[in-house]
Amino acid sequence: MAKNRNLIRNTSYNFKLRSRPSFFIGTYIIVGSFLINTLLSGFATDSSPFSFLTVNFLELFVITITVLCISFSLFALFFGSRRFQRKIGNKVWNKNSKKMMWILFSLIIILYFVEFYLLRTGEEAFIIPTFIISYAILLLVLNFSKTIPLYQFSIACFLIGFTPLLVDEFGFNALIILGVAHYVYAISQTKKRD
Repeated sequence: MAKNRNLIRNTSYNFKLRSRPSFFIGTYIIVGSFLINTLLSGFATDSSPFSFLTVNFLELFVITITVLCISFSLFALFFGSRRFQRKIGNKVWNKNSKKMMWILFSLIIILYFVEFYLLRTGEEAFIIPTFIISYAILLLVLNFSKTIPLYQFSIACFLIGFTPLLVDEFGFNALIILGVAHYVYAISQTKKRD
């Protein structure tokens, strides 16, 4: 792809959840939840190599997996938005885009502190619902362009987040459903664009 050096500086919020980044984010959520579920179930089984881990190493592995999933998701969002903005001739970074990214990073850090607090107080049953509900709130807060499909997607995520609270042992299934919801959102955005 040839570099366009005459990009226009715009004032819109350039980082939006589109079809391709949504597909990648859904994949990262599914793979990350599968890895964490395998790690935790292996830790509880005597015949697994993960059963020899200490609790501190287990927490380190879980935190590493979540940091990698969030980092890859942010990269997918950034590169997908960058590609789209360059295709239409706009610069990626402007005042509003920087503001949006600072808000996003702040909300992610707050979410990590809340999740860590739940882990330390022994409220493990609320970690996954809190993550999914907070993710839905994050989508609502960062929908600066007021797109209706993103509002609908965030409401669906909100409902998915309440499912583990109502059904026992449904947390990792809710994460997989969240990943599949990202696929559905990606397909709907692709069909809408065509």
